[in-house]
Amino acid sequence: MKLSAALLAPVVVAACALTACGDDGGSTVDYAPAPTITDATTMPSSEGAVAGANEIVISGFAYTVPATVAPGAQVTIRNTDTAEHTVTADTGGAFDVEIEGGETATLTVPPTPGTYPFHCTYHPNMHGDLTVG
Repeated sequence: MKLSAALLAPVVVAACALTACGDDGGSTVDYAPAPTITDATTMPSSEGAVAGANEIVISGFAYTVPATVAPGAQVTIRNTDTAEHTVTADTGGAFDVEIEGGETATLTVPPTPGTYPFHCTYHPNMHGDLTVG
């Protein structure tokens, strides 16, 4: 009995390995390259997310924003939380974007240089600053 178990074990391991490598006919997934994080500033978040040069990331109920963005630029907002959030300018109505959990949206940056404080209308503890320059 011990001899047959010793012979059977390598066969089972090999069968599992071949099954894992087999083609199940399903679709393949192309992975996008990691985002560029040059010129980015990281604000604390539970996920440790880092925003790219033209990206705001929402993760762990916190914003991660780029150091500066060009006037009038398009900024991608990526919400990695499951909850819905907003990126809403504190004053002047400069921008107000709503992002469902797990989704992305686009924000057109104001054309006038300056610092624009913003918040989430659903979660009063969430704040950030968008610097346009």
